[in-house]
Amino acid sequence: MDNVRLEVKIRSVPKDLRNLILLACPEPSLASVVATEYLIDSLKMNEIGAIRIRGIEPAVTVIDGVAKLPYRLFYSQETGLIVVRQHIPIPIPIYREFIDKVISWAEENGVSRAVCLSTMSSLGPSESDNVYFVTDELTVNSLTSLGFTPLKETIVVGVEAEFIDAVLSRGTMSGVLLLAESKLLTSINNLVKSGKLSSYRDVTYILNQTIGKFGPDVSAAIKLIKAVSKLINVDIKTDKLEEHASKYSFLVEKSIEEWARGIAAEEGKGTTPLVL
Repeated sequence: MDNVRLEVKIRSVPKDLRNLILLACPEPSLASVVATEYLIDSLKMNEIGAIRIRGIEPAVTVIDGVAKLPYRLFYSQETGLIVVRQHIPIPIPIYREFIDKVISWAEENGVSRAVCLSTMSSLGPSESDNVYFVTDELTVNSLTSLGFTPLKETIVVGVEAEFIDAVLSRGTMSGVLLLAESKLLTSINNLVKSGKLSSYRDVTYILNQTIGKFGPDVSAAIKLIKAVSKLINVDIKTDKLEEHASKYSFLVEKSIEEWARGIAAEEGKGTTPLVL
């Protein structure tokens, strides 16, 4: 990754106390990616810039004939929401630099909150509607008052950990990781724990047979969208989400491959990933 460089071209936005920057932590269910894409479309957000990653194989997603470069930023002045589009997972070795670039821009534009969306397997015998959070001490009460549930005890690793560390280590804004329970990830987690899967290739195969067959986890995406609605105090209808999610099914395989590689890497370090 020595030859990789990031080129940042993002317009400034009006400084507003409401401004919140939102990212997806791409994971196998694609719920976070679908949620952010749905927000961009339903709120009719305007594109304000992009981060180009030079030195890796270029990739462009195409939907209904329209080319969509994977790492772009969108803004809604009406709601104060800024969304980072991440169609394609960013390689772990450069993810921290990517996050640092985004947060540096956010600081310069007076953004006070950064939020990352992700999913997790169920903490109980069945999936709940809870949305869990990890944040700094000063933000816990405000999130609890909105109906979110603090994640009690676990170890966060991977891109979620990179996000939290990148934001909180600066101390200039609040960083929030929001997680919705996913039936798909619960099933996968049970298989991994059973010992029936011996390698990340086995994990990849099972994921493609399950998630790849049924597409993104719409129920988890709905929970994440409702969570964002609370954060920005805007009612966002989700009646068209099923149709919207179907457009992104083709991204599942790429997301699965990157996630499985991350699992293999963490196993090599002897680290247990965040309840996925």
